[in-house]
Amino acid sequence: MTSRSHLVAEHLENVSGKVFDAYPEIIREMIKGKSGVYALYRRGSLYYVGLASNLSGRLKNHRRDRHSGLWDRFSVYLTVRDEHMKELESLLLRIIDPKGNRVKGGFARSNDLISLLNKEMKNADADRRADLVGGSVRKRRRRRKTTSGKGIVALSGIVARSTEIRRTYKGQLYKGRLRADGQISYQGQLYASPTGAAKAASGPRTVSGWRFWRLKNEGGDWVPLRQLRK
Repeated sequence: MTSRSHLVAEHLENVSGKVFDAYPEIIREMIKGKSGVYALYRRGSLYYVGLASNLSGRLKNHRRDRHSGLWDRFSVYLTVRDEHMKELESLLLRIIDPKGNRVKGGFARSNDLISLLNKEMKNADADRRADLVGGSVRKRRRRRKTTSGKGIVALSGIVARSTEIRRTYKGQLYKGRLRADGQISYQGQLYASPTGAAKAASGPRTVSGWRFWRLKNEGGDWVPLRQLRK
């Protein structure tokens, strides 16, 4: 049996700061030269969060720098490795926003999803309005989505709930489900595009999912998905 990878190797939680005066050698021996995350508390409330490659030295400094007298207890979390420590500290700072920290943490490569969220909410609102109005408005909305988008984006919101799609090919009937989120379910697998699901059904041959799959229209006829683009 192999052990699972872990980050925290040792920890001390909610220890009085006076331990540095009463038992300096013990504390120094336990955490000297070790890296990790630490937290400072004042009267039971979180005051400051930081990280250090030498926790003993950092905590000792905080007893005489600008934080002196502003904390009375501390916790330390000694880590096995430190390649992600900076981002871990940033994550903690952004979540809890301690009073003693002046700078909010940043991420090296993370993409802010707020613009995408705003865009997707606008698309969802437009889909909802088009469905409510119906008729030519709904048809134009569908056509715009299916011609400008790809995969999930093109098909999301086309149906209100999971809907059967099918195709008879070489005498065999293939059935899938078009989901409200735009994904296609076929034989227990989810596909991000109609072509991906069509290739799973028809084999390695080149095939367009928009031409392969049929969806029942409002008149009850089974028509190719590409009809949504007209």
